[in-house]
Parts: sequence; C-alpha cells; structure tokens
Amino acid sequence: MARWVLYALLLGSLSGSFGCGERERPPAVRVASQARPALRLVALTDLLGYLEPCGCQSRPLGGIDRAAAKLNALKADKVPLLFVSAGDLLFGERPEGASNDAEAATQETWKAETLVDILNRLGLSAAAPGTRDLNYGPEVLARLQNSAKFAWLPAGPAADPAKPERAAGWLSNLGGVKVGVVGVSLFAPAGSELSGERHKALLAQTQAEIDRLRKQGAQLVVGLVSMDQRSGRRLSANLHGLDFTVQGGVDDAASPAPSRAGDAVVLRAGYQGQGMLVVDLYLDGHTVFADVSEWTRREQNAALKARVDDLAQRVAAWEHDNAVDKAALAEQRAKLTELRTELTRAEAPANPQGNAFSAKFEALGPEVAADRQIAGLVDAYDARVNDHNRVAFANVMPPPAPPGAARYVGSAACQSCHAPAYAWWTRHPHGKAYTTLEAVHKQFNLSCVGCHVTGYGKPGGSSVVHNAGLTHVGCESCHGPGSLHVAKPSAAAQAPITKAPTEATCKQCHSPEHSDLFEYASYVARLRVPGHGLPAPAP
Repeated sequence: MARWVLYALLLGSLSGSFGCGERERPPAVRVASQARPALRLVALTDLLGYLEPCGCQSRPLGGIDRAAAKLNALKADKVPLLFVSAGDLLFGERPEGASNDAEAATQETWKAETLVDILNRLGLSAAAPGTRDLNYGPEVLARLQNSAKFAWLPAGPAADPAKPERAAGWLSNLGGVKVGVVGVSLFAPAGSELSGERHKALLAQTQAEIDRLRKQGAQLVVGLVSMDQRSGRRLSANLHGLDFTVQGGVDDAASPAPSRAGDAVVLRAGYQGQGMLVVDLYLDGHTVFADVSEWTRREQNAALKARVDDLAQRVAAWEHDNAVDKAALAEQRAKLTELRTELTRAEAPANPQGNAFSAKFEALGPEVAADRQIAGLVDAYDARVNDHNRVAFANVMPPPAPPGAARYVGSAACQSCHAPAYAWWTRHPHGKAYTTLEAVHKQFNLSCVGCHVTGYGKPGGSSVVHNAGLTHVGCESCHGPGSLHVAKPSAAAQAPITKAPTEATCKQCHSPEHSDLFEYASYVARLRVPGHGLPAPAP
C-alpha cells in the first residue's frame, strides 16, 4: 500500500458506535506513526501436524522451517505481533504406511512434540484445536498442552459427549493494545454441523466470553474458530463485538480473500502449513474494520472488469442488431458507463476513515529460505523416527500371497527378458524413488515408504523394513506381481501381467497431495518410450 494512502487512512478519526442494538466499543488506540501498523496478526489454519511438505510436489509448499524464517522477517520491523492458529494443529490423518493407530502412535506423537517445541520457539500466542488433535486420546493431547507455552482455547471438548463444543477466552497486551482472543471448537467429525439448539447454546457461551473480554478492556477481539465453514460463518455473523474470525476446520488448501460474516472479517490460511495469513491492523476509531487489502481490491476489480467486458461485448453486438429496442439499448449503454465509472473508482487506492486492515497470504514456497535452527529440529525428528521404525517394524512382515497366487519378485527379475525397459527404468525417477528417501533418512517413515517401494502391504509384497529387492517404484508397481510370469513367461493366460495400468493404480500414490500435476493420459504417454511400450531401437 502506498505510504500516502496509509497517511490519509490514519489521519481520519470517527466517533461512533455499533449498529442498532449493539453496545459501544472501548476507545481504540491511535497509531503513533501514520505509516506503521498498530498490530500485526499472523495466522495458520489446519496445520494438521505438518512439519514439512511432500517433496514429490512440483512446487512443494509449506514447512515449519520456512514459516519460522517468514515470521523472523515479519518481526524485524518491531510491530507488535499476535501469532495464532485455528483448526487441527498437531495431528492429521493417520500416515498411509500405518495399518492402525497403534503403529502410527510413536511417530505421530514425536512429531507433535517436535511441533509444540517449535511453536514455543516461534512464539505462538494461542490455538483453537480441532477434532483430529484428539486422534491419540485426550491424555496425549493434555500432555502436549502441558508442554506448550501458548494458550489452548479451549483446551478440549466439554464433559458432555452429546455437546462437546466449547469456547474459551484469553486477554493479552500487545504494544499497549489490549487484545482479546476467543477460541471456539466444535470437536466433531469432518462435515458435522451444529444443530439449531447446540448452535444457540454455543453462541451464548461465545458471546459471554467476548463480553467478558470487552469488560476487561479488550480493544480488539479475534476469534479462533475450529468447525465446518458454514457453522463458523453462521456463528461469527451472530456475535457482537467480534472483529476478526480465523476459520479453521476446513479441509481445503484455498486461502480466499477476506470476507465478512456480520461485522466480523473472516480469514483463512489454507491448510498443511502451505502458507500463512498476515494482517496489518490500523487502529483509528471505533468503527468496524475497513478492508484496504490490495488482495481484496484486486479480486473485486477483476470481477467488476469481467462484468464490464461482458456487457461491452453485448452492447457492441446489439448496436449492429436492428431488431434491438433502441430504448433498451440506451439503458444498457448507460449501465455500461455506470460500471466503467465504478471500475475507475474501485481502481483508486482506498481511503477509509477509522479502523482498517490490510491482509495478504504469504505462500511458503521453495523461494523462502528455511530457518536453519528449525530445519535442524525437523531433521533430528526424521532421523529419530527412522532409527525407531527400523527396529520397531523389524518383525512386521507383508501378508503372504495365497497358494498359487503371484507374489512380487522385484524388477531385477524382469531384466533378462526386458533389458531395454529395465535400462530405461533405472534412469527414470521411479527407478530412484527409494534413494530419495535414504538421502534424507526417511526410508522407514510411515508417511513416505509406501509409495517408494513395490508391493507395499500387499500379499507377497513388502513392508516397512522387509523390502529387499522391492525398493523403488518397480515394474510390478504398475504391471502387477510377476512371480508366475517369471516362472513361465510363455504361459500368459496362467500368469497374467497388466500391460496398461489403470488410472486407479497410478492414483494410489499420485494423489493431489503427493503429485499435484498428475494427469493420467499425459503421464502414461510419457512412460511409453522405445523399449517400454514402444518398439525398442535396433541394436
């Protein structure tokens, strides 16, 4: 935002009150320097226990080490900063390589411990947990909370299992501004919505927390909401005295521009730590916060410009159509002029009077240099898990193949008859998949190993540790177990091999989380090369 815009913005002062039926807010604090925010809100939503992104993405987004580096940069200008989280924080889904929660418990709990340690170091202020934070039981969550230096709002579900949702408040002083934070968690499975009665009860409980914070002098109230999007917006729209809602509990990578539910501004920062939301707050009055974000203005202008272009094309066509009513055409021309004037006004910098905010989403892409100290903690966790799983899963064998059924024998068994295809495979990323895990000591990590070996967890296949000859994404990953075919290559009917793997086969690993650019037809086309799907070149 241009410096002169902020100057004009912060010069304004309004005496005012809430709308009809709402009580007046406590006086806001003026900003000493017109170009400087009074406060900065930084938010994560639905981190889901992610310490780092999957490296198989075309542009891996996220990483708590990158988040640390971004936070350090934001703290450099000494603007008082409130760092918060909403939604599932410490735990997500069970790792794909674990068959049950017991197998995953140690790895996932150690990860949560590492994350709490890192969030303590980063200065997280408060978090509203989600349902998945209870994946390994309330005792595990309570132990993790005891080691946290940040506030849990609420700490857990209510005692009544029929009504587990709760709200809790917390007051802090940041740079001379009293900031209230109220956390609200639904503690219900994904997709669950509040019934009318439960919504009313939670609304009353949350409003009581906001009122308590305001009576204690809170000049700004931020809500951390962990529930489905519809329930969260419905709740926010009916609360008085709530300035911002950070919405967690939404399984969606999207981070939409700020929107409103009642007087509250609703914010989301995607999930899995792929980015963070940064909101600069300018306090200059009693008013509802005006949105002066370039982000919002850019999106609104794009939508308005699309309307202008669409109407301009239609008007141009109507001008050459003698059957069009002239009065109607004149009306549409006037409408087009009005829209163009509105677009011109919208493209001008915003200059509201009173409280305002400017929000932006900071994607944590590879271009963000990682904080080395935090990266070291993540690396130490990976090494610890790798060493543990090597021993813990040493006796876990893959299920045996039924009598007479094919089992996995490894790509080396294919080499003698399919030398060109084998040679091509050794140079392909599939042929080096396990090596990429070994390089970062993750070959026994339950979140990774399943898609970097052949026949993982399948009858006659591989397991976490027992994968000799089946490392990498081998021939049988796509074409099926080959023992019968190797024993009798000519007996195709008795020992079938899948020549063309289906899309479902590929998507076992090429999911949106692990392979964002996957498109079946184009991927398969790139796998058809001379010697593999196409005639081999002449010797």
